Amino acid sequence: MSQSKQSLPQVLVIDDDETIHLWAKRHLTKAGFSLISALNGKEGLTLFEKNDPEIVLVDIDMPLLDGFGTCSVIRELPQGKNTPLLIMTGTEDAERIAKSYSSGATDFVVKPINWKVLIHRLQYMVKASQVLTKLTKSEMRLSKAQQMAKLGHWEWNSCTGHLFWSSEIYEIFEVNPEQFIPDQQGFLRMVNVADKPFIESSLNQALIDKEPKIIEYQIITGKNRHRFLTQQIEILENQHKQTIGLAGTIQDITERKVQEIQIRQLAYYDEVTGLPNRTYFLELLEKTMAACKENNQGFVLMFMDLDGFKGINDTYGHHTGDQLLKMAADRLSCLLRDTISPNQTPEHAFPADIARLGGDEFTVILNITQRQDAVRIAEQLIAVMAKPIVISNQTIFVAASIGIAFYPEDGADSETLLKNADIAMYHSKKVNKGGYQFFHSSLNVKAKKRQDMESQMHQAIAKNELRLYYQPIMDAESGTLIGAEALMRWDSKQLGFLMPNDFIPLAEENGLIVKLGEWAIREVCHQHKEWQQQDMGHLSIAVNLSSIQFSQTNFIPMVKAILAEYQVKPDFLVFELTESTIMKDTDKMLTILWQIKEIGIKLSIDDFGTGYSSLSYLKNFPLDSLKIDRSFVKDLPENVNDGAIVQAILSLASTLSLNTIAEGVETSQQKQFFQDSSCKSIQGFLFSEPMPVADFKKYWQTKRT
Repeated sequence: MSQSKQSLPQVLVIDDDETIHLWAKRHLTKAGFSLISALNGKEGLTLFEKNDPEIVLVDIDMPLLDGFGTCSVIRELPQGKNTPLLIMTGTEDAERIAKSYSSGATDFVVKPINWKVLIHRLQYMVKASQVLTKLTKSEMRLSKAQQMAKLGHWEWNSCTGHLFWSSEIYEIFEVNPEQFIPDQQGFLRMVNVADKPFIESSLNQALIDKEPKIIEYQIITGKNRHRFLTQQIEILENQHKQTIGLAGTIQDITERKVQEIQIRQLAYYDEVTGLPNRTYFLELLEKTMAACKENNQGFVLMFMDLDGFKGINDTYGHHTGDQLLKMAADRLSCLLRDTISPNQTPEHAFPADIARLGGDEFTVILNITQRQDAVRIAEQLIAVMAKPIVISNQTIFVAASIGIAFYPEDGADSETLLKNADIAMYHSKKVNKGGYQFFHSSLNVKAKKRQDMESQMHQAIAKNELRLYYQPIMDAESGTLIGAEALMRWDSKQLGFLMPNDFIPLAEENGLIVKLGEWAIREVCHQHKEWQQQDMGHLSIAVNLSSIQFSQTNFIPMVKAILAEYQVKPDFLVFELTESTIMKDTDKMLTILWQIKEIGIKLSIDDFGTGYSSLSYLKNFPLDSLKIDRSFVKDLPENVNDGAIVQAILSLASTLSLNTIAEGVETSQQKQFFQDSSCKSIQGFLFSEPMPVADFKKYWQTKRT
């Protein structure tokens, strides 16, 4: 019999994008969740109070009340204290993610959403939340029971040394009243060795201060079982107000202590690696700073990120990714086992404070202040992480990029220090993957510039700042203009005129490449519609696609919708993809490529020869043309090796019935080389640089006459 709708875990989805609700309904309901939908933060709060869902998915950017505000308000509600809040973001921007956590988010997920992975995360979060709720309720019931229960009573006469126990205490200690003599020495023999000095001191201090005390300690019972006890101590006086001993109660709180440990484990430790989590780390960082400030000491914070982890996770699966994180954590712990943490005393050498901040990010707090020591440890970390990892008979290689910040020089507060270590890590990842970078003030300038660019990028389409420039593609034999490649430019009022290399890499990092790519396809279709009316409709137009855009689940429907909107036939359109794009997931890519071909759009491999160059994908994928990379063209015809490579590519393309385009043709000698070959089309500065649409139209008119 199917599970009733009322018993299904409820997921409240708050997002102003109705598409998200459609996808959520499609995937989450099949996975056994009941769905509640809200289109803005205020509506979401109303539904949250009404339905009390098990988990909440909330988008950051929404009207009326954004995701940060929504999370903050939910956390203030009585039923919202422990509800898992998963915030949805279009980017992996560190500041937005940090703000998500500070607003109360449990975790975050990056759009576009991998629903299969998300379902597993939701199921785990719901399970963890249910366990936490049960433990909390159990703790409340136990607390109430303790108030009502009759507790074991004891009395100790300081003059005679006689100790009286009630029957309940004998049961707690699991000893036979007929065989065990309850004197002070017998009692202390059953107390955990580490707690004995504390108990003796507490009893003596109670006699001196003549004030009641409550202490907690651990015993080993007569049946060799460990138990946690709480003991209340009161002063015993005679009729003359003279102290004659102590009295009080003892209660077994083992169950409560175990629950507290379990709750602490859930709240402060990462389930995958067993390391302290982000919450624990941030609290520890504050304590470390306070202690070092008081003692006028410094320390080092390292921020480590695993390079290529996302690709490994996507290729081998979530389970393998978790195993990789666990092994990385083990290597960290093993390497730093003998490194003294600033939170420990030199007499007790404990491992450095290591935490998993989230995803594939780890932090390390080290009790060192010298740059050379930081270099030594960073190099050791990088070396140990670079060693191959074998998981399920698969040999996996991963590298680590590390950012290093010193307290207090690089940040006198936890937020600044962590941010600067992250900035240094990002810089290392960008310029020297598998390396380390010390923070310095100039990195802040670069980070600010990057942040400003990203902020402006979000508004580029709305402000109509994007431009498409068109570079002519010529028939190699006749010299006739047969098409153009559309290349994006950004004419920003704040940042100036930017070339693709200035902003496309950032757009791919933050996910905005999806919107930019959609705008480019829409603009090309619009331009083709105009060219049809100007007798230029026969020209093909090539558009470069990012692997991120190409892998979107709504990519095919989006392309069909744009073609229908402008009422244009698809045969003019050419999608250019790199070899690395289509080789990421060959089965999935093969399906998508055939869907594109069924629409009627042509497919071309850009920069051919610089990637995989695998004959198998050329044979199996429905391609129309290969574009020979400019690196093989620039030294023609003088470079014999380049000439041989180009001839081999042309021969291969001819055998597979693929058209060829040579890009980067800049001299008449290069033009002649390709005219004497089987190459079909050529483009390059010899004919024209990429130009605005108005100039391209003039160029076409000159070629026409």
